[in-house]
Amino acid sequence: MIRSIGIVGGGVAGWMAALALVRALPHVRIDLIETEGPDWSLGPFGPAEASLPDFPFWLADHGVDESALLRAARGSFSLGTAFSGWAGAEADWFLPFGTIGAPLGTTAFHQLAARIRAAGHDLRLADFSLAAIVAASGRFVRPSEDPRSILSSFGYGLHFDRAGLADTLRAASGITPIGSFRAFADDAVALQDGSQVTADLWLDCSGPAALLAGTTGWESWVQWLPCDRAVENWNPAEGVPPPYSHAGAFEAGWQRTVPLVGGQGGTLLYASQHLPEQPGAIPIAQGRRTQAWTGKVIALGATATLIEPLHGWNLALLQNALARLLTLLPATPNGPEPAEYNRLTAEEADRVRDFAILHYKTNGRAGEPLWDSARAMPVPETLRHKLDLYQSRGRIPLYDEELFEADDWIAVLDGQGIRPRRHDALADAIPEPAILQHAERIRALILDAVRAMPHHGATLRAEGMIA
Repeated sequence: MIRSIGIVGGGVAGWMAALALVRALPHVRIDLIETEGPDWSLGPFGPAEASLPDFPFWLADHGVDESALLRAARGSFSLGTAFSGWAGAEADWFLPFGTIGAPLGTTAFHQLAARIRAAGHDLRLADFSLAAIVAASGRFVRPSEDPRSILSSFGYGLHFDRAGLADTLRAASGITPIGSFRAFADDAVALQDGSQVTADLWLDCSGPAALLAGTTGWESWVQWLPCDRAVENWNPAEGVPPPYSHAGAFEAGWQRTVPLVGGQGGTLLYASQHLPEQPGAIPIAQGRRTQAWTGKVIALGATATLIEPLHGWNLALLQNALARLLTLLPATPNGPEPAEYNRLTAEEADRVRDFAILHYKTNGRAGEPLWDSARAMPVPETLRHKLDLYQSRGRIPLYDEELFEADDWIAVLDGQGIRPRRHDALADAIPEPAILQHAERIRALILDAVRAMPHHGATLRAEGMIA
């Protein structure tokens, strides 16, 4: 029986864990112990965070008012991520939240697109994504819950300042920290005031420092993800923030930008082998813990998995880890629950790893050592199988614990310029005029919907987020 759970780390990961536990386990004592230094609980990736579309639902389920959070955290809405320089030095594309196109009968839209391209027509998948067109237009409205409406075909994430998010989660949890961390030994935490705290279970939310979990048992991904330095930055900016984050590749790495009200939170991620050491650079070791749950300690956030934040997945990994933990509690001593938790956590992390590697492996930057090497590198077999099947006939196999849908994988591959050698034979059974008419109908519905939407700034003003 678990009667007490201790959390070490008061950043976003710690307070998110505290809120989830307080709401799900009202009869368990929850203690949170603060740690010194910046909040790197999701990694040293800048003062701003971006979420995937599931996070607004998590907030609602945990009693957090979305608009109030955005006001407190200088927040804005997100419809996806804009990528520049990955498919080539001058190329750009968009990874949207939501579906792209619509099937015709049982034939997927990207297979219809491949058939039309083979007939000599030029077509971009992103032109048939409502989220992508809305983002490019600088507009925003929340999706419709009516499945018959095209406004139900997209989702939205959030951008926010990490400190504001942590403060909001802390207030919602109702917990007061019991002290500051000094040391951990014999399953007990010593506090700075000299007292000692014990718990039946410990959650390590201290980030890469891994104050409870330690630094052993780490699986490195350096052979696939070459960026080993991060530089956090903040750039003041006036005006309405765009409803998307940005990942811009350059010769030695890439720059992340998350737009907030009043400025942009950013991170420069680079490979030290290809760029001289930059001021303020923080060493990072991308990878995951081989066992996230060991004994009485469970690693969460960047303590469990440290991976560059290309598309808002770090909050999602934490969110899913907490749900997984609560599903497996109460755990029996030496029982099967930790092993199952570790299996599921590792599988999910590895699928996100593959999704990140995909951007490097399929890059179109020629004549630059970092990117030439990434294009030539062998990749994990799970990713190799996906690439082989897609390049052969446009199909994406999904494994257990996938965070991203087939549409997301297809959007990246298409944006990177990867085209299947063949399309689905079912697409050949549909007359070309019918496919073109179908595409034109979708495009018209999207443009009509976009024209009727308010601008992102108008939505932010209506909810009191900007003056």
